[in-house]
Amino acid sequence: RLGGPWLLGVLVYLLLWGSPGAWASYLRRSSSCTPIPPRMALCYDIGYSEMRIPNLLEHETMPEVIQQSSSWLPLLARECHPDARIFLCSLFAPICLDRLIYPCRSLCEAVKRSCAPVMACYGYPWPEILNCNKFPADHELCIAAVSTDENSSSRRIPRASCKDCELEEASTAREILENLCANDF
Repeated sequence: RLGGPWLLGVLVYLLLWGSPGAWASYLRRSSSCTPIPPRMALCYDIGYSEMRIPNLLEHETMPEVIQQSSSWLPLLARECHPDARIFLCSLFAPICLDRLIYPCRSLCEAVKRSCAPVMACYGYPWPEILNCNKFPADHELCIAAVSTDENSSSRRIPRASCKDCELEEASTAREILENLCANDF
């Protein structure tokens, strides 16, 4: 007989994991709230103090979250979009509420529009884990953009320029040494 509890278990597993909210449902049941550590420079002092582990990017340990989130600090230093930090922290350090709250698709698209060209300039494509189609539409419960058209005039969104990425050729060894010594590493 080819049925029984084993087949039923496989069927339930496939139905559960094939449904759109399955990962969120599992994550909500198996996650825990933890303080955002000061070593997590990307999201420390973002406006809330506790986050969920595992996070929305499926990082399961705090060292993994800290290490993965720190790779985004250079992009934030480029100030490619005023809401880039909010967008990234909503994924790396999701606020600890009764339900998971994802960033809105429009927030993702706005950040991508401004930041993807900067990333491309340095040879990094927009990662698939940040595919904006995965995020809810604005009419659903989600984290929307904080900056609006009204205050974006005071908060300039820079345009990417690959000229920023190009290295100037030094003409002499002395010039190379002077440039090296002048930089703050």
